[in-house]
Amino acid sequence: MRTIIAEGHPTIRAINPQAWIERTNYRDLDFGPSLRAFTAQRAGLLAVLEPLQPENWARTATVTGAGGPLQRTVLDYGNRFARHERAHVAHLVQIVPMLRL
Repeated sequence: MRTIIAEGHPTIRAINPQAWIERTNYRDLDFGPSLRAFTAQRAGLLAVLEPLQPENWARTATVTGAGGPLQRTVLDYGNRFARHERAHVAHLVQIVPMLRL
């Protein structure tokens, strides 16, 4: 999203999240520092997104590497992030009460 906002219609290579996890040590990282890094990263992204004007949400990029080239907007990615993270919130709602045992 930052790249789309900063650049004039960039071409971005899609990243498969599962393949990324396999190429990194993500699964071996301690939860606390990972959560803090995630929280800081999301706060930084929100600081960029919150002041956006409607025309900035409509900025586009060409995304390659996931079939044919796709045109995506900042809003497309914002919607995808929200849907994805909403599922995680639902999981946490189920898990947190079990941790209080």
